[in-house]
This record gives sequence, structure tokens and C-alpha cells, in this order.
Amino acid sequence: MWDLVGEGHPPELIPKWGLYMKLGIAQVAPVFGNVEANISEMIHLMHMNKGKADLLVFPELSLTGYNLKDGLYDVALTTDSKEIRRVCEASKEIGMNVVFGFVEQGKGDQIYNSAMMIKEGKVCSVQRKIYPTNYGIFEEGKYFSRGKKVQVEPIGSFTSSMLICNDLWHPSLPHIAAHHHTSLLIGLINSPEGGLGSQYSSSEGWETVGKFYAGMYGCYVALVNRVGIENEITFYGNSKVIDPYGRIIAQCPYGETSVQLCEIDTSLVKEIRTLLPVIRDEDVHVTMRHYQEIAEQEFV
Repeated sequence: MWDLVGEGHPPELIPKWGLYMKLGIAQVAPVFGNVEANISEMIHLMHMNKGKADLLVFPELSLTGYNLKDGLYDVALTTDSKEIRRVCEASKEIGMNVVFGFVEQGKGDQIYNSAMMIKEGKVCSVQRKIYPTNYGIFEEGKYFSRGKKVQVEPIGSFTSSMLICNDLWHPSLPHIAAHHHTSLLIGLINSPEGGLGSQYSSSEGWETVGKFYAGMYGCYVALVNRVGIENEITFYGNSKVIDPYGRIIAQCPYGETSVQLCEIDTSLVKEIRTLLPVIRDEDVHVTMRHYQEIAEQEFV
């Protein structure tokens, strides 16, 4: 089922300064450790949705699966590897931009949990996970190096930022993205139900976080999770797109592979930011002074 928000609106009701983008979220079940198979599936879904999506977003580590541990070096890719070039060629041929998660091999054999955006057949942005998840059942800190910067990339009429899973639980990072005028916040996640014990619902937590950032910063939020079972861990999916008013406008089912589409509109971003000008009124120097004081403190 395609949920095309804005479809069928009379032209006179569409603001002249509003520009649409067709956004797709691809909830997949990666084949563990098989980069070629996962790229083939990604390209297949791109072909299946040709003309329906300007941008198709896949989950965190969608080229490899999650719990690779010491096998990370076997699947790590550089940004100019033949596997990445294959995706670039598909992007150009199909006429679709794509975002996906992969294991990146950086300089000095550093390994990163990264997200890549390919736009018009070219690698245009790579976001490294800044806070590898290292609590509960997660042990990313043993294997991944940390990213250092929040990347911002224009796409169509939107300004996008990609943040990976746990990075969205560090509010300073979406706040930085908002100060860079991000209007589309893309969250690539690998979230299992029960990852933090039986008392905490990951799916409800993610919905709360997504709606908060969407409403607070007046942006669209795309949260793209995976499905499937890996090492007795079940990933539940429930991917969604949330509009600047905090409304869910596209959602994948619980526990099933799915692609859902929606149209997003910059006029809605402008509308809510006019009503609630959070970033306009924010004094970044106040925040900087407090952070500097905190950084200079000695904690016992």
C-alpha cells in the first residue's frame, strides 16, 4: 500500500513555495555477512520502485547484517570499492537516490558503522556513527571507531542529515543538525525488541523520539529499522516517516519486509517553523558557554 501524502490536492491549494519529494523507506532483512546478496536486493527494490521514489532509505548496516564482531574486516568497504560503484551505477541508471548502512574501512584500518548517501549516481555524503552502541546486549564499542562530525547534504529542495541509531539518543546531535537547517532527518537503525530488557519497549521509545525531534525542530524524520532474526536477536521493523507536526505519514508493518512511500513537502517545514521558531530564537552562544564550562570541569 502506498501512502502518497499530498496526492490529489487541487493545484490552487498547494502553496507555490512548497516543493515535494517522493520518499521511500525500505524495511529489509539483510543476509548476514553477504554484501553482494544485500546489494542485489537493494538494487532490486530500487528497480521495483523506479519513478515512485526520489530517495529510498535502507536501515543501519543493511549491506552486512548487525552482529559481525571480528568478521567486520571481511565485509568492510571503502567509499570507492567496486561494491559501492555498483550501487552508484544503479542509482544513475534507475534515476533514484539512495541511503544505506555499511561497514566502512577508513584510514589506518579503522572500522566505522557508517551511512552513505548516493545522489545522482555519485557518493555525496558518508556519516560515521558517533556513539557506537555499547550497553544492554550491544557491544559496538569493542569493534567500531567513532565518527567525529554531523554531515549535512542538500537533496532536492530539502537539507538532510543522516544519524545512525544510538546517535539519535544523544540530543546534541539532532540539535546540531537542526542548526544546519536540516529539514529531513534520516535515522538508520537496527533495533530489536527487548534489547534493553522486558520493561522497556524499543518500538514505543523510537516513536517518542521521532515525534519529539519532528515537532521540536519542524522537520521530517525517517526512522528505518530492519527485520529478521540474527544470533537469536529479533529485529522488529516498524519503520516510519513522521511529518513536522509529529504525524506518522508512512509506516512499515511489524516484523515484515516492506517498502512504503510518501510525499514530503518543504512548505510544511516552513509552516511549522513559522509557528514555532525554535532554532530562530535559539542562542547558540549560551549553549556553547555552558558546554565549555562542563568540558573544563574535573569530575571526581
